[in-house]
Order: sequence, then C-alpha cells, then structure tokens
Amino acid sequence: MTEQKPPNSSSNIVGWWEWLGWKGGSTEATNPAERVILHPNVTPPTPPSPVASPQPTTSSVAAIVAPKVIDHTEVIPKTGWERVWAIYERQNAMEKDVTMRVVRMSFLGGFLVGGATGYAQARHAYETNNVGRKYLSPSDAVKRKIDYAIVRFAKGGFGTGFKCALISGSIVFLTTHVTAYRDKFASWYFPAISAIVGGVFTFPLGLIGSMKAVGLGVSSGLTLSAVVHLYAMAIDKPVNDAYRLFKRDYEKELKASAEWDSRVTELMEREQIVWRQQAVKKLKQMDQEKMAVFDD
Repeated sequence: MTEQKPPNSSSNIVGWWEWLGWKGGSTEATNPAERVILHPNVTPPTPPSPVASPQPTTSSVAAIVAPKVIDHTEVIPKTGWERVWAIYERQNAMEKDVTMRVVRMSFLGGFLVGGATGYAQARHAYETNNVGRKYLSPSDAVKRKIDYAIVRFAKGGFGTGFKCALISGSIVFLTTHVTAYRDKFASWYFPAISAIVGGVFTFPLGLIGSMKAVGLGVSSGLTLSAVVHLYAMAIDKPVNDAYRLFKRDYEKELKASAEWDSRVTELMEREQIVWRQQAVKKLKQMDQEKMAVFDD
C-alpha cells in the first residue's frame, strides 16, 4: 500500500511556527528530501508550547530590520536666572553693549552740563571772594582765574556725570535684565523701574525730594515706553516681538562689527601696520578688489 501525504499537514506545521514568531525557513522549503510522510491514520505531532519551545539559532529577519528605540530626552526650558547668566556667557550680547553705551553717553552729557553749570557758579564765586586781592601781574590774575574755572568745571562735571551715568545705567541694566529673566518685554518696565531708581537715589533728600524723583522717573519712563510703542507700530508688531526683533538685529550688527575689528587687527599684525585707520583703509581696498573680481 502506498503511503499518502495527509492534506495540509505541512501547512499546519508552518502555521504553528509563524504563530510562535519564528521567521526561519521551513523544513519543506530547505530540504525536500527530508520531508516527513505521514500515514493518513497518524495524527500530526502537536507543536510544542510557547514556554517550552527552543530558541532558534538563526536570527530573525524582523529583529534585524526593526529600528532601535532610542530614549527621547526632553529639553527642559531655561529658568530666569539661567537666561540672565547666559547674557554674560555670550560674546555679543545686546544687554551688555546697550548698558555700556548708555553709561558712556550719560556720563559725557552729565559732564558737559554739570561742568558748564559749575563754571558759571565758579566765576561768580571767584569774583566775589577775590575782590581787592593783589596779584603779581595782570597775566597772573587771568591765569589764577582760568585755573579756578578749570578745577570747578572738572569737579562739577565729574559729579554730575557720575550721577547721570549711575541712574541711566541702572535703569537700562534693570530693564534689560528683567526682560531676560521673565523672557518677555512689557511697556510698564521703563516707568516702574525709573520711578524705583529715582526714589532710591534721591532718598537722602527726604520724602518730598523722593516723591519728585518718582514723578520724574514715571514721566521719563512713559516717554521711553512711547518711543518703544512707536517703533512697534512702525514695524506692525507687538511690543514684545518688536523688542526681540530689535535685539536680533542689534546682535547681528555687533557680530559683524566684531568680525571687522578682528580682520583689521589681524591685518595690522600681519603687515606690521601701526595706524589703525591705515589698516582700515587698506582692508576696504582689498574688499573692493575682491568684489570687482567677482563682478567680472
């Protein structure tokens, strides 16, 4: 009697292996000579349970092709103090440069105004206190008068300039750093901070003097806020977005200026140029020559 292959016997075996998740080649496909021929009355062998099934020696194709899962690291936003500290870690930060510019300009303006005011008072005081004093010669009298005026001009100028620089620099410093800390610019920063700074620095003048300084600070701060609002209206953006845009453009100009200064310094060191203006002129000529070559 000829043995016959039971129908769907091999397909049942392959189906069990696929159900177990093993994607290796079946016995029927790899070696037809070793095909198992079962009697019609013989029950097919029961596949092993998933727990007791031996691990295949060959690697699974799905395991090789499947991508590796990489743990995603969530970036935590910076805190306010970290944003403030980042100002001093950057090389071209708007907050530092603006504060230094305001301090220099305020000192220069206060020096000139205070010196001129002190000179007028010094001239009157000198003429009052030196009536009837004898000098060696008319030129000696003029010389003493000029020396006294220069000393009073410098004294009044340095005092007023230092006060103006301290007050103006404190307002700009606090405004920019509060903006960095809160990561947002608001219109009330200027009047509020100006009033606080004015009240603190004029505290020795008494309550009335402090209130006058607070009023002056609020009025000057509102003027600055109006300027900011006009700038925001000109570019058709909110105040906060206008501040961010101004900061971005300002820092771009700072970076370009720093690169230009670096090129000028490098040219001076390479070609032993003493005068900086000469190096600037030569570097501009070199850039124009390069542009002419590219245009051709």
